[in-house]
Amino acid sequence: MSAEQVLLMGVARFHSPGATRGEPEPGRTVWKPLAFVSTLMPRLDLAYKNLGYDVVGVPEPDRRAVLIHSDEAIMSGATRIVHVISHGSLAEDLNRSRAAANTEHIHMVPACGQVGNGTNVSHWVSTAHQQPEPTLFVVDLCRAGRAARLSELTRVPDGELNAWVIAATSSDLPAYDGRFSEAVAEVLEQIACHGLDTSPSLRFVRWDRVTRAIQQSLEALGSMQRLHTTPVDVSQELPELPFFPNPRWRHDARLEKLHAVEAPVRAFVADLGAEHFIDRVGDHFVGRQSQLEWLATWLDDHRTGGLRVVTGAPGSGKSALLGALVCAGHEDIISAAPDIRVYLTAQNPDSVCSPNPLLAAIHARGRDLDTILTSLAAQWDRPAEPDRPWTVADLLAEVSALPAAPALVFDALDEAEDPHGLMRSLLLPMAKAVRPDGQPAVRLLVGTRRWGFGPLLDLAGRHEGLLDLDDVPPSEIRKDLRRYMLRRLAALPQYSGPEQRAIRTTLADTVAEALTQNPDHMHEWGPFLVAQIFGQALETLPPAKEIADAAALGASVPRNLPAVLELDVGSRPDNRALRAVLAAAAFAKGDGFPTEVIAAVAPEFAPELLAARTEKPSRAGKDQDLLQRIRMLLEAGSFYLRTGVESDGATLYRLFHQGLADYLQDQPYPVDDTARIEDT
Repeated sequence: MSAEQVLLMGVARFHSPGATRGEPEPGRTVWKPLAFVSTLMPRLDLAYKNLGYDVVGVPEPDRRAVLIHSDEAIMSGATRIVHVISHGSLAEDLNRSRAAANTEHIHMVPACGQVGNGTNVSHWVSTAHQQPEPTLFVVDLCRAGRAARLSELTRVPDGELNAWVIAATSSDLPAYDGRFSEAVAEVLEQIACHGLDTSPSLRFVRWDRVTRAIQQSLEALGSMQRLHTTPVDVSQELPELPFFPNPRWRHDARLEKLHAVEAPVRAFVADLGAEHFIDRVGDHFVGRQSQLEWLATWLDDHRTGGLRVVTGAPGSGKSALLGALVCAGHEDIISAAPDIRVYLTAQNPDSVCSPNPLLAAIHARGRDLDTILTSLAAQWDRPAEPDRPWTVADLLAEVSALPAAPALVFDALDEAEDPHGLMRSLLLPMAKAVRPDGQPAVRLLVGTRRWGFGPLLDLAGRHEGLLDLDDVPPSEIRKDLRRYMLRRLAALPQYSGPEQRAIRTTLADTVAEALTQNPDHMHEWGPFLVAQIFGQALETLPPAKEIADAAALGASVPRNLPAVLELDVGSRPDNRALRAVLAAAAFAKGDGFPTEVIAAVAPEFAPELLAARTEKPSRAGKDQDLLQRIRMLLEAGSFYLRTGVESDGATLYRLFHQGLADYLQDQPYPVDDTARIEDT
C-alpha cells in the first residue's frame, strides 16, 4: 500500500496582460511575483516527506492545473494534506462590488492570473467535508482565514468534521513574505525530529499542539500574523486527527489500553513501576509479603472493619504496596495489563486480592475534591447529572444503595491539593458512613505519611486497622531487601552470569544488612527507596570482581536518600545539568511538567544549560538547542522519572517518588563534594 499524499502547489510568477500593456484590463489584477515561493517549495517537500508522505509537488500551476490537481486530491481519498502558497483573490479583486462578493470565498491565484472554476479554496474545503476521510488544508494566501470559518461547517461536531484548515491569516488581512509557510516548515521539521514532545502513547501529534507551535514559530520569525484555524469546541475532547504522525509513537496495545484507564487509577501502575513489567524486571515490586497478605485478605472479606491506613517514612514502600493491590484487583487494569496480576500471583498467590468490579482507586497527587468525586462516581458507575457536581453526601447516598459495599484504595493523601481538607470533608465521613444494614458504606484503604493526619490514623488504630511500615521488624525488611537486590543484580549484565552467583549473593546480603542495621536511622528515608537508587547506581559503578569486593561495595551503600542520589547522579556524564533537570521536575504538580517548562526552570539550577552553542543566530534556534539538550537529559534521567500525558498530548514528567521531590525542592542546587559523599 502506497503512502498517503500531500498536494503542494506554489506560484512564484504570474502572467498578467496588465504587465505588458501598461494598464490592467477590466476584471484583471496585476499580481506581483512571490520570490520566496521557489525557496519554500523544496523545504516543504522535504519536510512532508520526512513525515512519511508522498508529495505531489506542482510548481507554477495555471488555472487548469489547479483545478485538476485539487479535484484529484480531494476526491482520491489518498491525499491527506493540501498546502497552497500564492496570492489570495476576492471578488473585489475582480472589480466586483462588496455587495456582489461572497465574504466566505477565497481563491488561489494560479500562474495565469485567472481565477474561476477550480481555484475557489473555500469550495475545496466544503467538498472535502463530504468525503469519507479527513483532509487538512494549509492555506498560505492573503485573507486565507475565510476558508477556515465556513458558516456551513461551524455547526458540525468536531468528531464528524472531515475538512480542517490552518490558514496564514484572518479573513481580512494580508499574509507576508511566506512567513506562515516558513513557520509550518519549521514545525514539520520539529515533528519529524521529536514529535513536539508528544507522548509515545499517541499515534499522531495533537491538533492544538501543532497549531500553537506554528503560531509560536511565526512570532519567533518576527511576523505579526495571527493564523486562523478551524474552530474547535474546547469543552469536548478533540478527535484523533491523522495529519501529523508522531515519530515517538510505540505500538503497544497494552500501553494504549493503560492510557485509556482513568488517570487517578492509572497512576498506581506507574508507582508500582509496572508500565513496562516485561522490559524492566529489575524494578518490579518485591517484598512486603506479610503486609500484602493482610491487606489482600481484608479487601476480600466484607465481614471485617471498614478502614485501613498504611503509613510510614518516605521510601518505606507505601505506594508500591497499594499499587500491587490495585493492579491485582482493579478490573480496568486487569483488562489492560493482565500480566501484572500474573506476575504478582507468581510471587505469592496469598498476597493477591480478588478481581473486584466495585474496587475504585484514587491516586490523590495534585487532585482536588471535585476531581476525586467525579472519578469515584464514574468508577462506581453512578449516573451523573449535567450541571450538578457531586457532593460527598450525594455520593455516599448513592453507594450505600449498591448491592454490596464498594472498596476504595486512596493513596498519596499527603500529596493532594488540600490534604487536610480532603481528610475532613471526604475520608473521615466515608470511614464513618454505614449502610442501612449497619455495615460500612465503603471499605476504605488510605496511604499517607503520618504527619498531620492524626484523626484518620487514630480512627484506624482504634479498630486495629493501622499499618505502620516503620514498625515492621528489621529482620523481615532485611529479607525483603535481599530478595529485591538479588532480582536487581540478576538483571545487570555485569552480575548476571553463573560465575557471579556468589558475588550477587554477597552483595545483596551486605546491602540488606547495611540498610537495616540501624532501625532508627533506617526509618528516616525508607530503605526500599535507597536500595532502588543504589541498584541504579550499580549500573555505572565498577563491578565487584571478587567476593571481598562485593562485601565492601555492599557495605558502602549510602544510608539515606540524599547521599545515594548524589552518588548515582554524580557519577553520570553531564551530572550538573542532569541534576538541574531532575530538580526542575521536582517542582512539578499533578501529572508533571512538559519539556518546555522543564527547559524554562532547569537553567536556574545550572546556568551552563543556557550556554549551548548554536549555528543559528536567532533566538528560536537557541531555544530549540536548549530544548534538544533537555530532551537528552530527560532520557538520561528516565530512571528517576514517571510520565503522563497533557490534554494537548504532550509528555509530562515528574519524579517517581515524592521523597526525591522533597529533597530536590529543598536542595535544587548542586551540593559540594564533601556534602555529596557525607553519610549523615
